[in-house]
Amino acid sequence: MINILLINLGCKLGIFKLLIKNNCFIHELKKQTNVKILKKIDGVFISNGPGNPFKYLKFYYIILFLMYIKIPTISVCLGHQILGIINNFSFFKLKNGHHGVNHPICNKYNKKIFISSQNHNFNLKNNKKKNFNNSYYSLFDNTIQSINSISQPLYSFQGHPEGCAGPNDLISFFNFYNKIYE
Repeated sequence: MINILLINLGCKLGIFKLLIKNNCFIHELKKQTNVKILKKIDGVFISNGPGNPFKYLKFYYIILFLMYIKIPTISVCLGHQILGIINNFSFFKLKNGHHGVNHPICNKYNKKIFISSQNHNFNLKNNKKKNFNNSYYSLFDNTIQSINSISQPLYSFQGHPEGCAGPNDLISFFNFYNKIYE
């Protein structure tokens, strides 16, 4: 079992399902989280969430500390933007945003094209940092879609690789009968 510290900024159900499916035990970061948990964790997952990454400044120092002690970190969407900002990537607001489930991205090394789910209004600029690789880019506007560190275990993706961009958001609707007959 892999112990993961989840920094939940607005995590969707699909992320929880995929982490559990991939043998992860999730410890969610909360105000009451005990610092002793850091001795137990094997990795960090920084989730997606709504809005501007600068509204989540209270998490920056925690993430910086986790990076400093080189705990393997994965992030998506908002988490990707936060990791980029912490690592001095330039940041900008997209004119129209990237929204939808048919967003083509390309791996710049093998030229393989993937269709991803996207839902964000902000993005990182490719600053060509020597300690980072930017493996994926958008075929719509050439914006970077991933960063991974060469010097530490850090990988992030701008889109939603969990593939649950919306269909599972209202899954609790099907609990209707259970609520009536409880």
